[in-house]
Amino acid sequence: MISPRRWESHVSRGENGCERHLTHTDTAVGYRLLSRLGRLSGRPFRFQSDTLRTIRGMLTNPRHETFVQSIIGGMSQRKAYIEAYPNAAKWKPETVDSKASHLFAEDKVRTRYEELQAETAKDAKISRVKLLKRLDCLADKSERVITQVYDEEGRINFNASQALISATKELLPFAEDEAEEKKLFVADFGLLLAPDFLKPHRMIARREAVDFWAGGGRGSMKSSWASLEVVKDIEENPDHHALVMMRYKNQLRDSAYTQVVWAIQILGLEDDYEMPASTLRIRKKSTGQLIIFKGCDNPNKVKGVKVPFGYIAILWMEECDMFRGMAEIRKVQQSAIRGGDDYIRMYTFNPPRSKQCWINEHVQGLKDRGLPYFESNYLRAPVEWLGEQFIEDAEELKRTDPQAYEHEYMGIPVGLGGDVFDRYTFREITDGEIAAFDNLRCGQDFGWFPDPWAFTMSEWQAATRTILTWYEDGGNKLPPNIQAERIKAALTWSDDGRTETYHHARVLSDDARNDLISAQRDAGVNARASEKGFMREASYEFLQSCTWVIDPVRCPHLAKEVREMQYEKNADDEWLNSIPDGNDHWVDATRYAFMREAKKRRAYRGATPPPK
Repeated sequence: MISPRRWESHVSRGENGCERHLTHTDTAVGYRLLSRLGRLSGRPFRFQSDTLRTIRGMLTNPRHETFVQSIIGGMSQRKAYIEAYPNAAKWKPETVDSKASHLFAEDKVRTRYEELQAETAKDAKISRVKLLKRLDCLADKSERVITQVYDEEGRINFNASQALISATKELLPFAEDEAEEKKLFVADFGLLLAPDFLKPHRMIARREAVDFWAGGGRGSMKSSWASLEVVKDIEENPDHHALVMMRYKNQLRDSAYTQVVWAIQILGLEDDYEMPASTLRIRKKSTGQLIIFKGCDNPNKVKGVKVPFGYIAILWMEECDMFRGMAEIRKVQQSAIRGGDDYIRMYTFNPPRSKQCWINEHVQGLKDRGLPYFESNYLRAPVEWLGEQFIEDAEELKRTDPQAYEHEYMGIPVGLGGDVFDRYTFREITDGEIAAFDNLRCGQDFGWFPDPWAFTMSEWQAATRTILTWYEDGGNKLPPNIQAERIKAALTWSDDGRTETYHHARVLSDDARNDLISAQRDAGVNARASEKGFMREASYEFLQSCTWVIDPVRCPHLAKEVREMQYEKNADDEWLNSIPDGNDHWVDATRYAFMREAKKRRAYRGATPPPK
């Protein structure tokens, strides 16, 4: 049991470990309690005026205090209870145990026990730092003894050397390497950016603006610029995070994410970042900063983006022409950019075909007001960054289809109004023309009801980039065997004017229904999946870039769809760069038929190759 003298020392300090002035009441109560404890322990206690301190937390019942003190001193509950209540020594052990257990369960007793236990542990604790200081002091003294004796006598003191070796072994696990001076982030962006993006780069460095709009055709290097700015800002500002957004989440991995990974690698920082593609989140190892990638399928969910510290200071909206107008852009801005006073927002896009699309009109408004807008095209980028094949494809399109070249490579809107197709011609395709066709393309779009099954046949004239569609078929509630019979009938004709032959042409199909493709193949049709995944926009662009001749008498459904198809509008009556899904069954059948050509037309994919 702790003696009253030790108890006075133990409880004489306040909760914060600091002494406070005694009141008369403090002194009187403390004197009575300690005196009673002394009598109970058989060791009378006398106050010394120079050692009087405040007594905090002591139980007013001295027997309860003795019980707690005895347990703290190492006794069992039974012995502590007998120490506080000597007459209990005559009781049965189970009775003493029951009484002790009930007493220990009382709130005041339990609280007092926990307080004393914490205080005792604190008093008995020797910090690791204190021990290490002692070892360090021993090592220093041993080193001095060794040095002194060696200098005076020319020999090493064995005991001192052993002490030094032992202390060093103990201290070595706690030794830290000397901290390396943090290296400044330095990169020559003049070698990494296309010339058209040096100006916005300098403006961002000087914080001369917040919003930076950049448009251009394929190979214009706008995405390379934006991704480099994202990584640069993270490197220079340890409390900044970045948010990279596209309209659709399923496009992030192969586009914006790949582009930022390229930027990290070209800057030589790949060892400094965790880049798991599965999470669409890049983390800087040394600081915990994040580059977060999000789709805007639901703009209302953007406000749920949280960062562990700091704030999102840089926002990059890639392919922002796919967003549904400035209202949606503003909603993202308001939700994502919060909590700081240093922001950069970048918007990159390929100008849509229609001049009346909302983003083309917005950019024209920026120009009219004298606000910054940055344009570029592949001609301003070094050839070695793009590759010879890219240049050859661009020049070939310029020769064969100047209008498509202006839109796809130069980034110039060439369409008017909201019509999706503006390069089609309705005219009769004669039997003589059909007889000379030798480059057939067939496609089908599956449907049941109310959506129909649709089938088209076209001729592809690659030299002039002309599509001639002269046959269509379709209907509701047609099982695959009936569809197959109709396709075989359409593909059966005479090559010599005498015997009709079934031509086993490939029919590229809607691969959402592989079961129907298999059923048609069992019926003798060469049906194949078109592999349309992530190709809707590209395949529409292919049809838009071609001269499309349609026979409206032979293909009335297709002609109606092409004539009436328009881009979507938002609630503000602005044209969007988005084609609605629906009333497009024969157009889809033709898209599938030309899916191989549409894939070949995608000359510029993914991230810009790094300069060598």
